[in-house]
Amino acid sequence: MISEVVAYVVAVGAVVVALITIYMMRSGRKKTREEPSEVPKAAEMLSLRGERTITNFDAQKSKKELRLLDVEREILSYGIRRLYEAQAEGKISEKERERLAQGYKHRMLEIKDAMATNESVVALHELESMQEDLVKLFNDRFDEINDKIGSLRVNLDMKPAPEIPVPSPALPSSRPEKAKRKPRKPSAPKKTEAEERIDQIRAEVEKVLERLGQMETEA
Repeated sequence: MISEVVAYVVAVGAVVVALITIYMMRSGRKKTREEPSEVPKAAEMLSLRGERTITNFDAQKSKKELRLLDVEREILSYGIRRLYEAQAEGKISEKERERLAQGYKHRMLEIKDAMATNESVVALHELESMQEDLVKLFNDRFDEINDKIGSLRVNLDMKPAPEIPVPSPALPSSRPEKAKRKPRKPSAPKKTEAEERIDQIRAEVEKVLERLGQMETEA
C-alpha cells in the first residue's frame, strides 16, 4: 500500500513539472495578447487534487492503537520468556511450556498484523498530507508565474513570438561533396527568471521525494 502511494506522489510531481515546463514553452504561441486576468490559473490548467482517504481522526485513532498494541506486545514477550525460564528451572516440562505458550504466540501474530495495518493507515495519512502540500505548492507557484507573464506582456505591449517552421531535411546528393565546415556550437542561452523559478520548484520536489524515500525505508 505504502509503495503504491509513494509511486503515485512521485508520478504527480513528475507530471506537474513536465506540464509547467511545456506550458512555459508554449504559452506564448497560443494567444496573441493576454491580460493578467485572462492568464489561465493552475486550477484550470492542472486537474490535480489531493484526495483524502484517511481523516485526522482515523490517523490519531491508529496512533493510539499502535501505542496500546506495543505495550501488549511487550507483556506477551515477557510472558513467553518467563515460560522458557520456568522450563529451565524445572518447574514445567517442554510440552507444558509449548501448551502454555501457544496462546501467547497466537496473540503475538494478531498484534503483528494489527500493527502493520495501523502503521499503513498512519503512513497513508502522512503521505496524503504531503501530497496535498505538494499540489498546493505547485498551484501557487504556477499562478504566480502566469500572473507575472501576463503583466509583463501587457506592460511591454508585446505579442507572443510566432512559431518558426522547422525545415524538412534535405535529401542526400548522389555526387560526393567536400567536407563541410563544422558548425560552431552555439553558446547556452542564459536562463530566464521563469526558468530559474521552475528549477527552484524542481529542487523543492526533490526534497519532498527524498523525504518520501526515507519514510518508505523506515516503514
